Amino acid sequence: EKLQMNLGDVFTSIAYKELVQVDLPEGSNQHEINVNRSMKEFFRTSDKITCQIQWYYFSDNKETIHNTYSVTFYDSRARGAHLTGRSEFRLYYEGDFLRTASSGDVLVLAQTATDEIYGLVFQKDSAWLSAVTALFQLGGATRKYKVVSEDTLNNQDLELAGRILLEELGIESTLEPALNDEALMLENFGKIFPSTKIMTDFARAQISELNPFESDIALIALLEREEQLFRALERVLVQEKLEQGFESVEEFIEYSKSVQNRRKPRMGHSLQHHLAFLFQENGLKFKPQGTTEHKNKPDFLFPGELEYRNPAFDAAHLFMLAAKSTAKDRWRQILTEANRIPKKHLCTLEQAISRDQTDEMRRKGVYLVVPASFHSTYLPIQQRELLSLHSFIELVRERQSLGS
Repeated sequence: EKLQMNLGDVFTSIAYKELVQVDLPEGSNQHEINVNRSMKEFFRTSDKITCQIQWYYFSDNKETIHNTYSVTFYDSRARGAHLTGRSEFRLYYEGDFLRTASSGDVLVLAQTATDEIYGLVFQKDSAWLSAVTALFQLGGATRKYKVVSEDTLNNQDLELAGRILLEELGIESTLEPALNDEALMLENFGKIFPSTKIMTDFARAQISELNPFESDIALIALLEREEQLFRALERVLVQEKLEQGFESVEEFIEYSKSVQNRRKPRMGHSLQHHLAFLFQENGLKFKPQGTTEHKNKPDFLFPGELEYRNPAFDAAHLFMLAAKSTAKDRWRQILTEANRIPKKHLCTLEQAISRDQTDEMRRKGVYLVVPASFHSTYLPIQQRELLSLHSFIELVRERQSLGS
């Protein structure tokens, strides 16, 4: 059973605009952004309101910047509005965070179901902006605030690609466990997390209809079902710990870190295990962690280690695939993993990879394999260079049939 999430489960309102010079500190005397009446819909009030805002700035070639300040939404003509019938709404912000931004960048204001306010600024023409435009279904550039309709939020499915992206944006979005998942996990594993391999096998057994030949859809289904089950057991253990209490703030912080750290490596290992299952079901010959030069071990070697070590075997029929849930700078690690294979493939779940970085990957002979449903989060020019998982499997299958 899968409980489909949508954007409305995470956000109560989203608004966006293209920043112009007058919005920025250099062009604004009082740290104010002029807003229109649509912001009453965003804040769900026309009264003056002050709240904390989590500012983030995302650009392709710089580290993400984050700060917390307060913002105030108000009507600067409120005192005389009863006489003139006119309102002039403004958004006053503390701090100098927007000095980071430039004219043409896009600001997305997002209010979550837990009443947190995020101010997400995206560099103009960036891969980040492309990914977020696809996620939030933003229209074209607008210099006036535009509110994403409630219908759009409720009808836009929040699948794995979106949830991963939200985590990158600093926003928590958890796929709710299906009914009875907690009991299912406790019955099978007690209060101990199973190994990743056992967990992936168990998750696969819980999916009644899985077509491994529709490999992109199958991979996402496997990853999502495993996430549901993992979070179900995690919820039980975290709730138990919360009820026990903590002796100090430091102990609470350390426990919180341990929960986050347990999640991070799990996705990468899960990706490898699910890929191995799909390759096997699709009849590919491969060797996981096959040894090449200098004791390197690519995640997947096609058709295998013996063929790779055989100089008489045509190198044109050799493939290697690295599987990393996040690529970032880690993609460079695979460059020396298989000297006989100049054209290397990397399967990743990462989005918003800058064009500069994907261009560098291509120059180095690294080709991205990305689940089909993630492709829309890349720039159009990048999408032309991406392989889906299905396309990669067909490429290897064809080459193996020629080499057999």
